[in-house]
Amino acid sequence: MKNSLKILLVVVLAIFVAGCIESKKIPQVSEPINLVKMSGQDMVQRLGTGEIAGFIMWEPYPAIAITKGYGKPLLYSGQIWKGHPCCVVAYDYNWYKNTTNADEILKRMALIQLKSVEYINNAKPISSPDHEDLIKYTMEFGSMTDPAAANLSLSDVEFVYTPNIAGAQTFISRIQDFGIFDSGKWNQSGYKNASDYANALINNSYSEWASQNKNTNLTSIALKTPVTIRYAYLVSDIHELPFYVGWKKGWFKDAGINITLAEGTPFQNGAFEMQKGFKSGAVDIGSLGIPPVIIHRINSNDFALDDARVEVVAGMNNEGSVIVVGKNITSMKDLSGKTVGYPGPGTIQHVLFLMEADKEGLKVSY
Repeated sequence: MKNSLKILLVVVLAIFVAGCIESKKIPQVSEPINLVKMSGQDMVQRLGTGEIAGFIMWEPYPAIAITKGYGKPLLYSGQIWKGHPCCVVAYDYNWYKNTTNADEILKRMALIQLKSVEYINNAKPISSPDHEDLIKYTMEFGSMTDPAAANLSLSDVEFVYTPNIAGAQTFISRIQDFGIFDSGKWNQSGYKNASDYANALINNSYSEWASQNKNTNLTSIALKTPVTIRYAYLVSDIHELPFYVGWKKGWFKDAGINITLAEGTPFQNGAFEMQKGFKSGAVDIGSLGIPPVIIHRINSNDFALDDARVEVVAGMNNEGSVIVVGKNITSMKDLSGKTVGYPGPGTIQHVLFLMEADKEGLKVSY
């Protein structure tokens, strides 16, 4: 009897242990990361108070948070997708149709973009005689008071002037993967695939002309009759610094282009600029992220009017966004169940965060 009891106890214990071991093999389902839309200033402040675990945003907000000691960089956007396209210069197609010399204006806009990008890239090194002025422009445009933050904000941004068709095609494909396009609107658009859409969206002829005329004095090719352009940009977005440099240096005026800020400028994000700027007819030309352009040219478009059609004339920058986190966070998985700030649906930062979460097998909620 005693032996039988011992055997029974051993069997029960074995089953119990086996059950424990088996339970450890069951994968733990992580809670989704809670993405909350907020402004860049709110992101910095709420990370500092510990209300959020992190945020993804364009520069200079990551640099400000880091230099204040509120957080640390978890991932630079170039680590998520090396060399990814970011902001671009785009024009409203209705403005284009109704402006007789639109091509000549856009050529000069692209040339000023090239000159500004070359100025910034040459002035980035501290040894450059233009570095101090560049930091001044960066602080003014980024609403910063700390030169250290201004310097840091420039470090992960690659300023460019040529638009990236291949990169836009990749964004279009990922936006399709994530189900962000309105399927009915996509069908109305008539585009067959990502390549078809990317090639319709981007016109490289203006940046090519700019390259051929890069050494030409702007006053020598100024428009015979000056024009006024309603220009839009995003709030304190260092990615769009080339526009500000060209404006402050008077290069637009030299080319016969008078810049006036479009109603609503600066916009809080690219979705707002597309919906409340280009679609409403308030913006002629502006700078914003390529994903909002891609998304809202489809989703916000009334195709009977084609009222959200924009086309890309030049690049503005590659990379330059950062996932910044609190000091106790060491990985994306640590963000599970926590709140992370982002600038809004359909922004570059949104798409990049989804890409990284997808790669890590993590879910997001809103």
